[in-house]
Amino acid sequence: MGGRRVQEFDTFYAAVKLCGHRWTLEILTSLQQQPMRFTDLIQTIRPTPSAKSLNEALRRLQGRELVGRTGGDEGGLYQLSPGGRQLLPVLLDFMRELQRWAERYQGSGDQVTGTGTSRRT
Repeated sequence: MGGRRVQEFDTFYAAVKLCGHRWTLEILTSLQQQPMRFTDLIQTIRPTPSAKSLNEALRRLQGRELVGRTGGDEGGLYQLSPGGRQLLPVLLDFMRELQRWAERYQGSGDQVTGTGTSRRT
């Protein structure tokens, strides 16, 4: 059982690491309504990424098959792939739940301890 649990955590950590890369969440949420050109993404995402950073992030997401690209070099559109469309609601739910947790436990100055109780920091 221990080996299986480690493998489950490895899969989870790999997914969290991918989502934790800079610009991943911003790109995925920007593309949720409609496909966008590179310049549209630059204008939509705040704070604005550098062109190099955005390009690297888009390539990483394309490599993981979360974002696809249609059209040629000039004026091509980026859009969520089927995998990206499936991942986005999971991420948005996780973000909402994490926000609730943070408001409850971090907003009050309480810290969760290993005993299930909270203590003042």
